[in-house]
Amino acid sequence: MPVTELEYEGLIIRAGAFEVIEIKRFIASVGIGRADSFSGERKVKFFEPPSEDGFFDGADEALEAAIAFARAIIDGEIPGLTVRDL
Repeated sequence: MPVTELEYEGLIIRAGAFEVIEIKRFIASVGIGRADSFSGERKVKFFEPPSEDGFFDGADEALEAAIAFARAIIDGEIPGLTVRDL
C-alpha cells in the first residue's frame, strides 16, 4: 500500500492507495490532521477523493488525486467539506 505524507497550510495530509486485486485498480483515501503539540493527540478527518467510477488505474494516480483533493478541502474549494474544526 503506497502512502505519502506532506504538510500543507499547517496541516498534515496523509494519502494512501489500496489495490483492489480482483480488478487490478486502486482506491484512495486521505486523512487531514493537526497534531496538538501540547497533548500529543492528533485530530484527523478522513475523505475519499472522487473518481469517475470510484477507482484509479494506478497507485500514483490515486495518490495524486487524494493530495489534490485534500489541498482543495483545506483551501475551502469543496462545498460542504471543511477541516476548520480540527
